Amino acid sequence: MFVQIETLKPLTLEEHHTAIASTVLNSRVPEELRSYFATIQNVCLYAWFAYDLYALMQFLCFTAMEMALRMRLPLKGQDKRGLRNLLDEAVQKKLINAKGFSHIREMRQSAAERLRMGRQVLRQSGSWPKLSGSQTAKADYAKILAAVIPSLRNTFAHPRYHAIITPGDALFQLQITSEFINQLFAPKSPR
Repeated sequence: MFVQIETLKPLTLEEHHTAIASTVLNSRVPEELRSYFATIQNVCLYAWFAYDLYALMQFLCFTAMEMALRMRLPLKGQDKRGLRNLLDEAVQKKLINAKGFSHIREMRQSAAERLRMGRQVLRQSGSWPKLSGSQTAKADYAKILAAVIPSLRNTFAHPRYHAIITPGDALFQLQITSEFINQLFAPKSPR
């Protein structure tokens, strides 16, 4: 049984369903891909009763990302590009970026708040150092994803053990997948 961190109350099936249903693809995503994603959401819901389905759901999320990349970056004729090539192309074309992922925005906002609080304490204690600009480099999250996703997908495609995924991890993967796909089919921003 899993509990909500905030309340320490057990997570209910209704709450699980609500969380799954709140993870949506935008209307610009092709219908075929939205239908595939709905199937993944159903697997996630049914995994409440059979936890081993969460591993299948996670694998299907990676296949949905590849499907989305192929739809967004089509080639005429036979397409021999692998997942890593497709991800690299999407990163190079700036189709995915860190700002499109809510967990990265939340992590950065939290880190900025901790930094502000730390600076305030240092200022009040009179030991505030003179710093020029940010001392923390931001990692290129899109490039990290491009490097990691093929490996994760292959772990599920060619398993060496029976993976058990928790509901929270499954919901997180579903969220990352929807945000990844939504970025690929986002309206073009003016330059």
